[in-house]
Amino acid sequence: MTIVAIALAALAAVALAYGALYQHEAVAGQNDSHNGLSWAHFTGLLGNRRWLLGLGILSLGTAGNLVSLALAPVMVVQPIGAFSLIVSVLLGIRHRGLKVNRRLVQAVIWCTAGVTVFVALSATTARTEVHLGADALPLFWITGVVVALGLIIMLVFRRAPQLILIIAAGLLFACVATNAHLVSVQFLRAGLGQVTLINVAALVAAVALGSWFVQNAYAAGPPEMVIAGLTVIDPIGAVILGTIVLGEAAAAPVWLIIVITVTGLVACAGVVVLSRYHPDVKDRETQRRDARRSTMTDTEES
Repeated sequence: MTIVAIALAALAAVALAYGALYQHEAVAGQNDSHNGLSWAHFTGLLGNRRWLLGLGILSLGTAGNLVSLALAPVMVVQPIGAFSLIVSVLLGIRHRGLKVNRRLVQAVIWCTAGVTVFVALSATTARTEVHLGADALPLFWITGVVVALGLIIMLVFRRAPQLILIIAAGLLFACVATNAHLVSVQFLRAGLGQVTLINVAALVAAVALGSWFVQNAYAAGPPEMVIAGLTVIDPIGAVILGTIVLGEAAAAPVWLIIVITVTGLVACAGVVVLSRYHPDVKDRETQRRDARRSTMTDTEES
């Protein structure tokens, strides 16, 4: 079952990369979308065939990922999504003319290598347990806190930086993955009557808010950054929740936990490097500096 789960998660990773490509093109093509998405932007996307195609591909990938989460521990399944970063970069080179520089390659290698070791080590120690009734409540409360923080960011920051948007989305979808695993294991091992509906509600809320952050992140910068956030921050957050809240690594020795933590930090460092040195990000920063200088010059002349 673990092998089947890994295969489904890998296919879901490819679907994530293709879905992100199509949705990013649709969102970035809207007028003034870089200033943040309004309700009018969202309603316009519902009639955009490219965005809907991306949504369909993402839905198929999500379905595959949910099945894999039911078959194997979160620690094994969720980090595999990081391979979509490689696919996303290759798609960017082919479809968007993405310029590859040394920093971009380094960031992708760090993310991929870190998560690969992360998955390999997690698979040796992760164990699935059934959490029923009150045992499922800690995950609900943690998800509630993350959703509340996400709502604060959404309401306070009209034009949040892309890195903030993807961190928020990554944490929200980490909660989605962990709740999905908990609920699916409840259903498969204890029956429908033992499914904690409060965790289902938390899952739905996290999906809705996380999707809002993802669409705004598409508008704020390149899709590779969004993929990096979702495939590094999401799985690392999910593994932390799986370890601490669900007890998936209860039998792991301390040294293994330390090594897993280090590999996770390496992957996170790759995301930070990508956020600073991605060619599209650097081009946007140059355009912003030029715009500020032009505005200052016009002000001085007037």
